[in-house]
Amino acid sequence: MSTLEDLQPLRPLLILAIGITSVFILARVPVGTVQRLFSAIRLGNKVDTIHGTNIRISRILVYPIKSCAGTDLLNSAYDQEGLEFDRKWMIVDLEKNKQLSARDNRGIKLVRIFPLIKRDPSSPTGGVLEVTFPDSPETQSFSIPLNPTKEQLSTWDIHDGFDLWGGSNEGYVVESADSDSLETPSEILSGFVGRPVLLVMKTPAPRPLADDVPFDPTCLSYPGGSTVRYSDFSPFLIVSDASLEDAEAKVWSFARGDFERKIAGCRPEDGVPQINAWARDDPKKLLMTRFRPNVVVDGVDKPFGEDDWQEIVTLANHRFVLPARCPRCMFPNVDTETGVRDSEMPNNAMMQYRKVDAAAPSKYCFGMYMVPVETSGVLTVGDQILVSRSSVNPQLTND
Repeated sequence: MSTLEDLQPLRPLLILAIGITSVFILARVPVGTVQRLFSAIRLGNKVDTIHGTNIRISRILVYPIKSCAGTDLLNSAYDQEGLEFDRKWMIVDLEKNKQLSARDNRGIKLVRIFPLIKRDPSSPTGGVLEVTFPDSPETQSFSIPLNPTKEQLSTWDIHDGFDLWGGSNEGYVVESADSDSLETPSEILSGFVGRPVLLVMKTPAPRPLADDVPFDPTCLSYPGGSTVRYSDFSPFLIVSDASLEDAEAKVWSFARGDFERKIAGCRPEDGVPQINAWARDDPKKLLMTRFRPNVVVDGVDKPFGEDDWQEIVTLANHRFVLPARCPRCMFPNVDTETGVRDSEMPNNAMMQYRKVDAAAPSKYCFGMYMVPVETSGVLTVGDQILVSRSSVNPQLTND
């Protein structure tokens, strides 16, 4: 039998053999997997294989004007307030001096207003936000500066004191990028929605994260805690494709009155319900844009697996904390392709099995709030995501 002393002369050869074998093994492992492993080692974290081993960003969405149509991007810079240009502008209902929202009938037409980011590096404003009205040919399109200059802003009025979720807010009253325009953006929008409104742009005044989001600001790399532009509650909302697929299946099942399968606790209250339009003929798709996410991820093995995420990190070491689930209002009942609200779906189906959070027992939850740990970064479709910290997020029962 060979002893360690006998093998000592062969040590260099053994080390070389081990090295060659390791290289061969790693060469057969997907590059992404190797990167994730090294990222985990660098961060001192374990690779989370419970929620998926190849989680990637599948979509990045911004909604430049609050409640209006969103737009997909291949990549986007972000700061502590969220993705660049996300909810940077908002429409104020002057009769109530508050946000005009598509969640109620007064503002339901907003989902059919289409803002398009058109960059121009040679322009002092970096380009324009072009706003069109595809369902209303008689409504004039208009453009506004993406990043107005100090000189421009010095001539813009500030409208303050308008209500956004109970807080007093302010914004620059936006002027057109076209000096020859006969109508202001606010006048054009007022004609489209049928009531007096103002288009405003967020001022530099900080708007803190909502008080009811359970969040410890000491985990951030910047002082003062997280702030938002005109987003409701947090800088980002993240959801998984798996959650949407599961929700769509449940909505179809609920709409069919298909309760004998006992799917997720769905059950009739008074006999067999009428079949909802969602289930007639060609079932509707449950579009992701109804839920207004900023970051969509695929590769999550379990629907709503993101409920348990507490911190995620990209391979570029951009970190985000996920403080809470997002309770939903009636906005997702609005079909973003038609601007028509369904009186029942998906709300009625989702309420059957996604009333899961003790902080919002009367609402269903879909998606997770997300806050950047650093002040800035860039996200790109295809970026891999590592779940660097997770814990079972307690759920209410639906009994």
